[in-house]
Amino acid sequence: MRILIAIVTLLAAFTVQANTDKLVIYSSYDGERLAPILKPFTQMTGVEVEVVFASSAELLKQLEAEGQNSRADLYLDKDIVYMGEANRKAFLQSFSTGKVSQKVPSHLISNDNNWFLLFYRARTVMFNKQKVNPAELNTYADLGNPKWKGQLCVRTSKNSYNEGMAAYFVKHFGATQTEALLASWVNNLAVEPLKGDRDVIAAIANGTCAIGVANTYYLAPIVRDDVNFPVGVRFLEQDKIGAHINGVGIAITKSSKNVAKANAFLEFMVSKQVQEAVAGSFSQYPASKEADIAPILKEFGPFVEDASNVNEVSNFVPVGIEMMIKAGYK
Repeated sequence: MRILIAIVTLLAAFTVQANTDKLVIYSSYDGERLAPILKPFTQMTGVEVEVVFASSAELLKQLEAEGQNSRADLYLDKDIVYMGEANRKAFLQSFSTGKVSQKVPSHLISNDNNWFLLFYRARTVMFNKQKVNPAELNTYADLGNPKWKGQLCVRTSKNSYNEGMAAYFVKHFGATQTEALLASWVNNLAVEPLKGDRDVIAAIANGTCAIGVANTYYLAPIVRDDVNFPVGVRFLEQDKIGAHINGVGIAITKSSKNVAKANAFLEFMVSKQVQEAVAGSFSQYPASKEADIAPILKEFGPFVEDASNVNEVSNFVPVGIEMMIKAGYK
């Protein structure tokens, strides 16, 4: 409800020719979750929005099977891994609204203008405040230091968040060094890779491990609700390449029959009000330079993020996956 209230305060000047034509979004987020965003857009423009919800892998298969006959006008997915794959498979077309490039930094927009990030998070180290001096953790390679033998927790490699991170490593360090870095992590594991980021954070809190890797948006609501929670965040690579970031991406599909309305939807999504309301609700950083970040993320402090183009990073995903396998990262 907070999202809906915030978004409906958008300027009345935001208009597109009202009619009952429908935009169809293929999304890895379900319609109920997106409703607080979509309803104000329909109220302001008269354009209805239908959400086709499925897993990321299922959406890509559907787009491939349907080709130019697809009903999809927009593709919305959770990270650069799937957005990049959709782009490499030529499912997307360039957007034409200049408001995206005016508001969103260029590194968050694919270098071919086919997709961009709406909101993002850092994937970095979390640590037990009672056991760890965070000043000892400055790079991703530091997690492989023998000092942390038996004290590191990570999520399984079989997820897109870690695939995106491995791609970032390959982009900056090369394949050979990436394999060595990941192998050093495997050597320091306290337990076998865990199912999810929340499991990693819980393991750090209960002392199963001292350090771990997770997305910032998993920790943010926990520490917001419990100021005594014993886990902190440390942003890595601050003196060099910047911390790895990943985020929610959006694009216009090549099959869209409603390109003008799809571009209008992109303009709506990068508006200050939508960016602040949605990013704040989900504890992510807004892509728009105009939008303010949530108070809890401000408490984490400012950080230098990787300025590499998101599309360039995503292109290294296949090699990153190969390096995780070679390193024995399960």
